[in-house]
Amino acid sequence: MAEQRNRYLGGRPWLQLGFKTVDGRVHLLKLVADTGSAAGIILRPDWFFTLRHEGSPTRESNFGPMASGWMRVYTPEIGLVEFVRGYGSDRAAEIAARSDPEFVGLVGLPVLRLTEYGGDYDTFWVRTPS
Repeated sequence: MAEQRNRYLGGRPWLQLGFKTVDGRVHLLKLVADTGSAAGIILRPDWFFTLRHEGSPTRESNFGPMASGWMRVYTPEIGLVEFVRGYGSDRAAEIAARSDPEFVGLVGLPVLRLTEYGGDYDTFWVRTPS
């Protein structure tokens, strides 16, 4: 079973996901894993607009208004090759980066539910569903 296992960074669970651009390039981003988020992906706006394939209406949230659109998560080693709705938010990215400056956003429950995930005292993991 393919798995990604990461030691907590800045005290937070996280994972590295690949995203495929419209022209086929893949970018790897470190994202806080937030099981309490109803948003699939929230990124710093510069990354969001680089990775967005198609726009959708702006969404109001506790982070304020967020740009919205469809992005392609491309992390085949753990079975994640999906188009997901994502958002761009300076505020959400700023909060994630407080834990560690390498974080450019967060991944929420709609995407995490496409995998099996869990954690223990030292690590957070995601893997291909059995």
